[in-house]
Amino acid sequence: MRVVLDTNVLVSAALFPEGRIGRIIGLASLGSFQLVISPVILEEFKRVLSSAKVGFNTVRAREAVGLVHDIAEVVTPRSRIDAIRDKESDNRILECAMEANADVIITGDMRHLRPLKRYGVTLILTPREFLDEYFPDT
Repeated sequence: MRVVLDTNVLVSAALFPEGRIGRIIGLASLGSFQLVISPVILEEFKRVLSSAKVGFNTVRAREAVGLVHDIAEVVTPRSRIDAIRDKESDNRILECAMEANADVIITGDMRHLRPLKRYGVTLILTPREFLDEYFPDT
C-alpha cells in the first residue's frame, strides 16, 4: 500500500511521536506500508517545524525531516493539479499522490482535502480512519 501524508499529519507526528499519528510513522518505518513524499512536501514540513508557531530549532527540524526522508520514497510530480482553489499547498499533496499512484492520502485537513473523500483512485482519510481501517489492532 502506498500512502502520502499531508504536512499537518507530519507535523503532528513530529510533535507527538508517541501518539496516534506518531504510530503511523512507526508503521511506515517498519515497512507496513510505503510512505511516499515529494520534495515540496518535505520543504513545507521543514518550514512549518521551524516556524514560530511550532518552534523546532534548525537541528531538530532537520532531524525530523531526515527521518521522514529516510523511510519514504521521494517522488517528483511531473504535472500540476489545481483542484483546491482555497489552499494551493493542498494541491501539492494531490500531485504527490497522483505521481506515486498512492492508495491513500492521510490528512487532518477537514476543510479542503478530507471532504473530497477520494481523488482519482486515491482514498483521502483522517489518521483515525486509516488506522481503524488498515491497522485496527495497533
